[in-house]
Amino acid sequence: MFNELIKWLISALTSAVFLGAVAYFMRSILTKFIGKSVEHRFDKKIEKFKAEIRDSEKELEQIREFMGSTRRERDSTLQTKRFEAAETLMRSRQFLGQFSMLVEYLKLLNLEEITKNRNDPKITQFIKALTDPFGIDEKLKIYGTFDRTMTELYLNERVKKLFDTYQFIILNAVMIMKVLSMPGLQINPDLFKKDSLKNMVIELTPLSKDGFEQFGDGYAYHWTNYFYDEILKELRNELLGISSMSNDTEAATKLALDSRTAKVKLQESLAANGLSDQLINSNAK
Repeated sequence: MFNELIKWLISALTSAVFLGAVAYFMRSILTKFIGKSVEHRFDKKIEKFKAEIRDSEKELEQIREFMGSTRRERDSTLQTKRFEAAETLMRSRQFLGQFSMLVEYLKLLNLEEITKNRNDPKITQFIKALTDPFGIDEKLKIYGTFDRTMTELYLNERVKKLFDTYQFIILNAVMIMKVLSMPGLQINPDLFKKDSLKNMVIELTPLSKDGFEQFGDGYAYHWTNYFYDEILKELRNELLGISSMSNDTEAATKLALDSRTAKVKLQESLAANGLSDQLINSNAK
């Protein structure tokens, strides 16, 4: 009986050891199998993820290229429009420049003396002789056909203000000279007030304020050449990124030449009409 029990125990232990060994090896095999399976699936997911990233990068690159191309096309179109607007503004500036001599006349004329003797036909003829060569009516009609839509849309505020001020100075001078050349026309004293023009000049050139206080509203006419030159400088700066150095010597030479020419023509016209040089400002004689 005891021997049978011993045999049974040995058999049971042997079976247990065998089963344990089998279980151990099976677990090891299963662990490796499961591990490889998981690793394989993980690798596939990693590759898929990498592929998705590459696709996304390609898509982003395409988007960046498209946006860059669109931006370049937009910037190119905008720059083209700016150049067209600048050309339009320059044509207007050049056209108005034909009247610059009228501004020089007003800088020299004694308007108080002229308006006081408005009924003298010699004075009317004197002013008419100065204005007739300019063909004011015809040229203003032509100027009225100029389209400035492009300049309003595509140029910066400073260059537009510079041009508006220059235009205001020129047209103010043209209007005054035209009115003075028309016999029998009643002149409103407010015609010679230039508050709006003075404010426009001071806004762009604050240092001019002292000059207006010293010389009056007519001081605005002395800034004509400044605005004429500054328009071109600002356009160059906006379109080409170039801050032009002002050629003060050249500007001063041109201004002096225009002033001398205007003074000579005034003196000749006064002599031709038998008028006194009292019609010229005392500080311009």
